[in-house]
Amino acid sequence: MKEIPFFHKPKYAVRSNEKAFTLLEVLFAFSIFTIIIFFITPVFQIILNNKGSQAELQAMEWQTFCSQIKKEIRLSNRAEVISGRLILTKDTETVQYEKYGSNLRRRVNSTGHEIILQNVSQYSFTILNNAVKVVVTDLWGKEYSVVIYPLINWNAVT
Repeated sequence: MKEIPFFHKPKYAVRSNEKAFTLLEVLFAFSIFTIIIFFITPVFQIILNNKGSQAELQAMEWQTFCSQIKKEIRLSNRAEVISGRLILTKDTETVQYEKYGSNLRRRVNSTGHEIILQNVSQYSFTILNNAVKVVVTDLWGKEYSVVIYPLINWNAVT
């Protein structure tokens, strides 16, 4: 009688060093891929929609700026532009509008630091015939402008 070795391998056994994917591994990888795509899609939508919301926000900020500067100019006694700054005089106060970095700021009596408009690349203040013209270009290249008339005639006061 022939002895069978204790560690005898069957003739048709699968080798453990074969490198192949099983169906379970493919399904697992596909499910991970699907989950990643599922979460990345909304992120791209948020990024792409952010540009539109930024433009809307800039337009609303411009409207607020216009309201504030109109009120300030209408209540002032005198307006002048010196070195790119708009200087408004009201009784004993002087209010300056000037650029600070990429912002326009407001200062009263050369003190303070109130940001009144953000994301500004270019600006200009121009004194017209008894009016002030403000032109602002934002960081995205959109230009805004407004002409503001005071309640009193500055030419008659000075």
